[in-house]
Amino acid sequence: MAEEKIEIVIRPDGAVELRVEGVAGTRCLDDTGPLVQALGGDVEHHELTEEAYQQAEADEQARQWQG
Repeated sequence: MAEEKIEIVIRPDGAVELRVEGVAGTRCLDDTGPLVQALGGDVEHHELTEEAYQQAEADEQARQWQG
């Protein structure tokens, strides 16, 4: 399993980017929630990575097998 990490980038204009790696599914949103709140709570843009969709695909396959 990949190492889970959150990279925080503060751009010259003061905007903050949070990049999450090694987390399958949308758990990344839960993991970054406290950071977002600590930074003021305003989110201008979300962009999900390929990893975010991996868990959704696994969940769908499990549902298909369960009938």
